[in-house]
Amino acid sequence: MSDLQQTNSEKILLSWVRQSTRPYSQVNVLNFTTSWADGLAFNAVIHRHKPELFSWDKVTKMSPVERLANAFNIAKNHLGIEKLLDPEDVAVQLPDKKSIIMYLTSLFEVLPKQVTMEDIREVETLPR
Repeated sequence: MSDLQQTNSEKILLSWVRQSTRPYSQVNVLNFTTSWADGLAFNAVIHRHKPELFSWDKVTKMSPVERLANAFNIAKNHLGIEKLLDPEDVAVQLPDKKSIIMYLTSLFEVLPKQVTMEDIREVETLPR
């Protein structure tokens, strides 16, 4: 049963992330690993809900490690989320799924949420 609950929690979290990042053409989140390595998705989630905190245009010109550092610094300084991840550990070919989920859950807890059943069904059709 806990596997089912975890799967549903992951679907809700992924749905929220996809809905949050939809306006950003450079971001396409498909999973909790490779979709996060370039740092754009973390920044997009924060920028979508708090655009006054930083310039999206500046972020797109940064390196992956700089983008990740930017997102983690903004989250710590403005949202009260501890730096649970090191940019160098995420800017790799296959970042750790559980670490990404843990960090996104922290963002999910402090940022606005609006996830519909349609969003969740969309996640179920994503490639595995």
